Amino acid sequence: MDGCVQVKENDGMRDWADMCLFLAVHDQGSLVAASEVLGLTQPTVGRRLAAMEERFGTPLFVRAGRRMQLTDAGAGILENVRRMESEMLAVGRSLESQSTALRGEVTISATEGTGTEWLAPVLFDFQQLYPEILVKVQIENRAVDLLHREADIALRLGRPSEPSLIARRMTTVGFGLYASAAYIERAGHPATLGDLVDHQMVGLDSLNGTGPFANAERLPGNYVYLSNSPAAQMAAVQAGFGIGELSHRWVGMRGGLTRVLPDYTAREIDLWLVSHEELRYSARIRALSDFIADRLVADRAQFESGTR
Repeated sequence: MDGCVQVKENDGMRDWADMCLFLAVHDQGSLVAASEVLGLTQPTVGRRLAAMEERFGTPLFVRAGRRMQLTDAGAGILENVRRMESEMLAVGRSLESQSTALRGEVTISATEGTGTEWLAPVLFDFQQLYPEILVKVQIENRAVDLLHREADIALRLGRPSEPSLIARRMTTVGFGLYASAAYIERAGHPATLGDLVDHQMVGLDSLNGTGPFANAERLPGNYVYLSNSPAAQMAAVQAGFGIGELSHRWVGMRGGLTRVLPDYTAREIDLWLVSHEELRYSARIRALSDFIADRLVADRAQFESGTR
């Protein structure tokens, strides 16, 4: 495999622990001092050093009084081991930087409407606080696969089913029936749910058979426009095609539509903030997740009823 070296059974140093032990004995000058640095007992250090020398087939140290001195063989590998130590320390610094630094990329997935109308100004405020974090937004009406890192964070309608994800229920998204003023002027207001049979309707066409809208029963009425896109459904209602079931929050942010049958609750769906388990270790992912969570709580009434 490119970039990897297979360690054979008879290789002298099988892992980084051997290299650490070699350097500790050299730098500290004795088995006793090396054992204190490594957190091991002196006999353990001695046995591991002897086993290492046996695998190499040559002594690495000789005793000179109370100190351990390198043999020619030990001196011959010291520079290489030092270089490996430097690389390992660089790896550690890189990992620590990635986990603690507030910079880098974070990918968030959200549905239409929430991911465009609501999320954009939220992310603008976030960017003012964390200018070195690049947020990539995926607008998806399906549940992206967070386990395989299609995204780091997702705003999902409906409870996630994957047990290994970190999920927080944030609010309830309320839906109602809406129409444009032009349509109401042309067709009038329905007084009851049964009156919808005499009206034109705008609906969603299953959204690929998945998600909270997949198996929803259609309301009575003459459906004249169907789309698999909530944004297209919103546009059709605004254009005057007919009555559509839309989220209160989205209508409230867009404006220009009239609620039909205001006492009728079309649908209520929980909105979840979901993330990959790396949220526990990545400062940038955690920063964005917490920021979005705070804004969702602040805008709860907007999601539930369209009020600000």
